[in-house]
Amino acid sequence: MFAFLRGILATKAADHVELDVNGVGYQVSVAESLHRRLVLGHEVTLLTYCHIREDSFQIFGFQRAEEKTLFTTLLSVSGIGPKVALAILSAMGPSEFGRAVSASDVDAFTKVGGVGKKTAQRVVLEMKAKLGQDAELSAILGEEAEPEDAQADDVTAALLSLGCTPPEAKKAAGHARKEMGDNATDEDLVRTALQSLARV
Repeated sequence: MFAFLRGILATKAADHVELDVNGVGYQVSVAESLHRRLVLGHEVTLLTYCHIREDSFQIFGFQRAEEKTLFTTLLSVSGIGPKVALAILSAMGPSEFGRAVSASDVDAFTKVGGVGKKTAQRVVLEMKAKLGQDAELSAILGEEAEPEDAQADDVTAALLSLGCTPPEAKKAAGHARKEMGDNATDEDLVRTALQSLARV
């Protein structure tokens, strides 16, 4: 099936986006954090997972391989379907998810729509078991804590690639997000962060 889709973001609906890939429109469900970052009219590449059932065909999209891996792993947990898995990813990034599992923080999962206490307990227990068996998953969830907002992390990474030191990048990214708000694109945040560094 599709490994990824690259196209122009044509539509942002409440629960999905639509990509124009060489004149063919694909409806793709994405996490809320990614939905906020995507910009209409811009080219975007999304890693994809296709969920096929007898009566439906759904495409789920991710910007990072670790998010897709976590999504597909969640689908193997009893009682977790694609919509709930995506809701969990919308509520927490891989690092936050890893901390909740390690700390057996059932309450962190019950805050997600569609996840009751029994399901949350099952997620914690089954994911802990998988962590002991899956090196790739352990690496994803065992990384150092990242900023809670993936957007801030993307901006920091971009600044580091441009030659900023980690402290400079972190400070400038935080300043940019404070100045521009949550709806700003990565590109605008990087530009504002660089301008703040130039003024120092």
